Amino acid sequence: MHLRPIMGGWPVASSGMDLDSLAPKARQESTVMFRRFGLKLFLVISVLFLAGATGASSDLMTPTGLTVSDILGAETPLSQDLPTPVEVVGVGVGERHWYHHEIRAYLDALAEVSPRVRALGAQGRTHGGRPLTVYAVSSARNIARLDEILAERSGLADPGSRMSLNEVPAVVHLGASVHGDEPSGANAMPLIAWYLAGAQDPAVVSGLDSVVVLLNPVFNPDGLDRFAMQTNSLSGRVPSPDPNDDEHQQAFVTGRTNYYWFDLNRDWLAHQHPESQAVVALFQRWLPNIQLDLHEMGTDTTYFFQPGVPSRTHPLVPDLNQELTRKIAGFFQGEFDRDGTLYFSEERFDDFYMGKASTYADLFGCVGLLCEQASSRGAVQDSVNGRLTFPLTISNQFRMSLAVVRAAVGLRSELLSYQRQSFANGLKAGRERGGWYLATADGDPSRLAEFVRILRGHGIRVDGLAESVEVDGQLFPAGRSIAVPLGQERYPFLESLWERRTNFGEAIFYDISAWTLPLAFNLRHTVEPVAKVRTAELETDAGFTGTRALPDAGLAGYLIDWRDSCSPALLAEILGTGAVVRVATRPFSTSVAGGDRQDFGYGTLFVSGALAEGIPAEARDILTHAAARGLPVYGVTGSGTSEGIDLGSREFKVLRPPKVLLLTGPGISQYEAGEVWHLFDQRIGMTLTMVEWTRLPKVDLDGFTHLILVGGADQLRFLDSGVADRVRSFVENGGVLWAQGRAVEWAITSEIAEGTWRKQGEGGAGNSDGAQRRPFASARDDRALEAVSGAIFSASLDPSHPIGYGFTDDVIPIFRIGTRFLEPSANPYATPLQYSDEPLLAGYISEANLRLLAGSAVIMVEERKAGRIVLSLDAPAFRGFWWGTQRLLVNSVFFGDLLETP
Repeated sequence: MHLRPIMGGWPVASSGMDLDSLAPKARQESTVMFRRFGLKLFLVISVLFLAGATGASSDLMTPTGLTVSDILGAETPLSQDLPTPVEVVGVGVGERHWYHHEIRAYLDALAEVSPRVRALGAQGRTHGGRPLTVYAVSSARNIARLDEILAERSGLADPGSRMSLNEVPAVVHLGASVHGDEPSGANAMPLIAWYLAGAQDPAVVSGLDSVVVLLNPVFNPDGLDRFAMQTNSLSGRVPSPDPNDDEHQQAFVTGRTNYYWFDLNRDWLAHQHPESQAVVALFQRWLPNIQLDLHEMGTDTTYFFQPGVPSRTHPLVPDLNQELTRKIAGFFQGEFDRDGTLYFSEERFDDFYMGKASTYADLFGCVGLLCEQASSRGAVQDSVNGRLTFPLTISNQFRMSLAVVRAAVGLRSELLSYQRQSFANGLKAGRERGGWYLATADGDPSRLAEFVRILRGHGIRVDGLAESVEVDGQLFPAGRSIAVPLGQERYPFLESLWERRTNFGEAIFYDISAWTLPLAFNLRHTVEPVAKVRTAELETDAGFTGTRALPDAGLAGYLIDWRDSCSPALLAEILGTGAVVRVATRPFSTSVAGGDRQDFGYGTLFVSGALAEGIPAEARDILTHAAARGLPVYGVTGSGTSEGIDLGSREFKVLRPPKVLLLTGPGISQYEAGEVWHLFDQRIGMTLTMVEWTRLPKVDLDGFTHLILVGGADQLRFLDSGVADRVRSFVENGGVLWAQGRAVEWAITSEIAEGTWRKQGEGGAGNSDGAQRRPFASARDDRALEAVSGAIFSASLDPSHPIGYGFTDDVIPIFRIGTRFLEPSANPYATPLQYSDEPLLAGYISEANLRLLAGSAVIMVEERKAGRIVLSLDAPAFRGFWWGTQRLLVNSVFFGDLLETP
């Protein structure tokens, strides 16, 4: 069976060239029928094959699954020395969904025998323990000197390099399935590698001398395997094409996300997860010229490839980048127009948020390309365009991948010149602006260290501050501050992280509109660069964290500064030993063992012995090791202090170990739930019990101290009265409820909590009172203009409130998604966090919504009989990189008993 004729070799120069002109004329004439009818024929045969048809259909489809010949033609010349996918795995491509280890096994097998393939090894491991393997595919000559090529390519980012571009191959980073339930790209990888490793066409062989392909077969192995397990388990011998079939309907946790339910395609900027850390490190090491990101979209669509909506490109993306994108798109068009495959471009998707793979690449002299294939979400599914099969989706991804490799060969000189010039332009722009950005985290070197790690992960140079500087009344102390020079090659990406953009040419966004990294980390930082500072080399990311030795005798106890982001993990570990831990509800000053007098603020922890017992030896060991790692632990010899409360004061409250239940299940946002799980499991190391809401009526809640309910679809109205009754009873009997996002609306509607919504629709395009007629075609954009899809605002915080413990400033940045706004509580002590009167810091919000948001509540606290309720309209641990606000949730857990409303 043939899907379409073999494509022949690669063009030499431009995308407008007839690719088939490189193939023999006889081959062209013999395959005219397949150009017109190949896809339709393949679609019918695929369905018959997947349905288990016998007789004539089995003669048309070999029992080896989808092969290169099925897509390119039976006469495709491939080396017979290479193993086929079915020979290695035992299952053909497209027969079912392959698992990550099977894809890796086949690529490893090719690397063992083919001189064109080298396994680059595991770049890291996922949270689930799966290796993140990458492979290089090129000509045998290039593979033999791959290390030399890598060293040569470093000159592309060095404007002072005089290296010749004549012998340097272009690099294509070909990655797939960052969303694990978009599996066609990953399942195409065995065929892509098989073809590139075995193609005998002289044009293909010579073309591989001009390009190195980095095959990153599965960006998200944990998610891919989760999805493959479901669909393979629910697909019968005669799979159902009905979209309502269980095979096409995923559970609460979909294959889209990683182990902790994060969308990894939003994590390139912050690279908080091992998958993103590995791929960003690979990208920065190789600096590819083209980055292809293979995705899937809704079943009722066709195929999308970039460019996206032209007016929704980030202003920092060079014009030449978009010009090259359009040239490469010409290769895609030629590929699909040849046999009438439907596609679209310059619609829906944008090139704005720098945290996505296809946009991230654009500021590093690379051309990032997003491709989206309509998804079969299983073996076969009916769509408005006909019956869509899994093999067909794989074949389209295969064809696009080969097209982008041909583009890299044809445009090699332009791509290399563009990359070299991009870094030179970046350095020039940074030097012309000049100076340094400064940042510090008062009392929290751990948070600053993580910020430095992120910057350096992108290749951005970061120095330490050697001499204290005061800027606009803000102190940046030497040894505890960083200085980031603008005069560096990666200045454009640095600027995208630092800028506070509030004006937009077109205010419609596929993702969030603001991600200012110093605000996300709540750092004291300069908005504009400082002209002159003295810097010092910062040897490690944590170069500003010191170590201290604790005395092992004569101590009354230990103080822990709660400002440090590592202190919650330390507290959880100490509470696990049974030690008595108190928290200061008032500030004080005291002398510490072996040091001078120090000031301690709200939330300072005090570890001391019980009345008749000392501090457990295990707790002492934990504290000693923590101090040696640089954590803020101090020994004290007595209870008296020089100022403020004494250590024996009743203003120190004894903490009880929290036992937290996180509600999950259908309709609840897996992203928000995953953020909570990841925060407590990975960063704090604390046990979290997760229960689907359907099982809540059967769960014994005695012993739980906290219940966390995050947002979800339709304002969580799916939570019936039985669940509401259990939640209400839990609170009234002494529990603490944290309701976040849309769960706030559910809590208020269910009369579990109290709250007054601010009136909406004022000045909005959807206001029905006297609304002027608008073009029907603009309705979707009009609605988008009223959305708050992700922006940053300032809010006033009460640091004396338990919710505010550990914060050093009374104004902090908050990330907001959503257009529901709460009036502050009538109780003056019950709104510890409230939006400022002029709150916009970065991002887009309509004028009408800005008026509603100003002065509204961010967090409200309510006592309900013996329990407490915390309403948070925003997600404080958003995408895992909002380190500056995650302690709001942490505080509500550890200090839940203190959440009073006087």
